[in-house]
Amino acid sequence: MLSMQERQAFIAEYIQKEGEVRFAEICELYPDMSSMTIRRDLEKLEQEGSIQRFRGGARSIDIMTKLKEATYDMREAERTEGKRRIANKAADFLSESRSIYIDAGTTCIQLAKLVPDENIFVLTSAPYVALELVQNRMNVKVHLIGGQLNRDTLALSGSYSKNYMRNLNIDLAFIGVSACSLKNGFSCGDFLEAELKKTIINQAQKVVCMMDVSKLNSNMPYTFARPRDVDVLITDQPLPDSYQKMMQSSNTIYL
Repeated sequence: MLSMQERQAFIAEYIQKEGEVRFAEICELYPDMSSMTIRRDLEKLEQEGSIQRFRGGARSIDIMTKLKEATYDMREAERTEGKRRIANKAADFLSESRSIYIDAGTTCIQLAKLVPDENIFVLTSAPYVALELVQNRMNVKVHLIGGQLNRDTLALSGSYSKNYMRNLNIDLAFIGVSACSLKNGFSCGDFLEAELKKTIINQAQKVVCMMDVSKLNSNMPYTFARPRDVDVLITDQPLPDSYQKMMQSSNTIYL
């Protein structure tokens, strides 16, 4: 039987590995221990600064430094060629629809550059996507949704955005992905943005997620979709076998 110190060290390591876990999940690791004992262990670990408790669970302090997504300028400079490859693949779907949503994100701005000057209605939550679309395009109708502006991602979201989206029909939605894992699906680092993505995915006839493979095997706090919610996943490089199997079992096309 583990000593108290060994048990606490194991719990800390487990939370560090998972990033964020529910209290019930920790209790399942030690069925012979009372929930009060586990709570005291978590209190001790929080006092030591290795974890942070929240209602119903705990998360690693290390992951807290990673939850805030990189600023737009930093992300724009990363993996540019891969993002262009993704955008080129995604552009093949543009001819299918007249009502399109383009999400915020550096891959999405690459896609915006490829939108043809045709009679297309484009809705976006990203001011920089809207600016790209109105330049040298006389026929594209651009609509920028309102809401709260995230200073880091430069994306609009919030309750106003969600309510507005519920009244619109979208043929095709292009969604950016911040992180993806086998356990938690597609996730991002902002609650309001995750809620908006969920609403858009629910409203769209077809959903195309765009993600470079550097986002695999990582988690952000808020899951906004599972593979079954997505029609097409476009990446810059082939998916690992485990992710291919997950997409196949969800009937999600991956390109």
